[in-house]
Amino acid sequence: MNKFLRQLFSLILIILIFSSLSFAGRRPPKWVKNRPISSEYYIGISVVKKGMENYMQLAKNKALRDLASQISINISSNSVLHQFEDNTGFKEEFESQVKTSLVQELEGYELVASWNNRRGKEYWEYYRLSKKQYALLQRIKLNKAKKLAQSYFEEAKEYEAKLNLVQALSYYSKSIVALKEHLDQDLSVMTFEGSVNLGTEIYKRIQDIYSKTQFVPVNKHIKIEISTSVKDPFLVKANWASGEGEKELVNLPITFDFITGGGILNKKVNTDEFGYASSQLTRVTSKQKLQKVEAALDLSSILKHDDEDYELIRMFLTPDLAPKCSIILNVERLKAYMLFSEKIFGEDSRRSILKNAIKKELSENFFSFTEDKDSANVILDVKTNVTKGAIKEGRNYKVHIVYLDCFFSLTDVKSGFEIFNDAIYEVKGMKPISYNYAVKEAYEQAVEEIHNTIVPKLNQLDL
Repeated sequence: MNKFLRQLFSLILIILIFSSLSFAGRRPPKWVKNRPISSEYYIGISVVKKGMENYMQLAKNKALRDLASQISINISSNSVLHQFEDNTGFKEEFESQVKTSLVQELEGYELVASWNNRRGKEYWEYYRLSKKQYALLQRIKLNKAKKLAQSYFEEAKEYEAKLNLVQALSYYSKSIVALKEHLDQDLSVMTFEGSVNLGTEIYKRIQDIYSKTQFVPVNKHIKIEISTSVKDPFLVKANWASGEGEKELVNLPITFDFITGGGILNKKVNTDEFGYASSQLTRVTSKQKLQKVEAALDLSSILKHDDEDYELIRMFLTPDLAPKCSIILNVERLKAYMLFSEKIFGEDSRRSILKNAIKKELSENFFSFTEDKDSANVILDVKTNVTKGAIKEGRNYKVHIVYLDCFFSLTDVKSGFEIFNDAIYEVKGMKPISYNYAVKEAYEQAVEEIHNTIVPKLNQLDL
């Protein structure tokens, strides 16, 4: 009997233990009900639905993001970010990138607990990271970044001393990229000159390079006729002005480009052994009277739009402040004398409608027409011929058709050579009432045809 009672008691005890364990598995732990608060740890807690794919990994990622959100970004009073206080967008972007990289590069965290809520089909995870350990890891990363940045910084100074300015700017940029995750920190390092804040010193040295680099155009103002080439190239002298006097900047990349107006020229050149950059203008294509060409330091080898660090490098290089100079072009149209003859239906015509329309079209693009033949650069001979076509009749209409041919010859006065010869043929005019109305429409169609076919061909001439 006693043996039976002992066995019964043991069975009841086992049932009670398993029941309590089962109940405990369903009951949420304290950290689920009340988020823990700690002065020693950053804490991250997450919950996901168990029906999701890879729900355990999702829970971990979510918890680590929560943990990272507890880590505040404190900008040091010596941070280079204060250099860009007017650019709040850059500071906000930096803080956003730091938050993102925090999650990706977190180290030293530990899983404290997880909880399977079977009834609610939820999965919870609880991570923590020692604040002391995190601070230590950050110091190690900062020191490593400073060491790499300082090596680039010293190389940049060597290139600068040799007046290899683009290489110097490139290595200053590499130094900043090495520090990109620590711009909110004090970036001071010890050098032979004493303590130097790398962030602010790099920015200062870049601006110093810009202020000492001078571009001087040999000719600031140039007169040129539209659609013509310039015999002499644009010349810009590049000098390095320091306390030791001026020095020529050799093999310095410079870009030439139209700021206003437009034309065809050599855009990318390097200075020669005497510090001159030369760009040949092939043709001015814009109709503007005053046009501007700018010669600027070419930073394209450093500033690349597809570079993930483009915005950061651009902030420090400040391309708008890079050395540059301007050349003003005073563009004049060629003086042209016009000979015009017209036959309509086999007879000479004294009408000026088409003549004036052609003058207007070509004066907008190329010529300044003159009545003084002796002062002209070119003579434009235009001959037109209008012939009658059929009369088409229908039940309720009667249409007159004409055809217009127009011949162009352009002669250079100085050489006497014909430099252009072309024509448009059988431009159709169709109107009711009479042939004269059809001629007017042929005129309109002819001017449009001249704009579409003759003008582009004139544009290709080296007049």
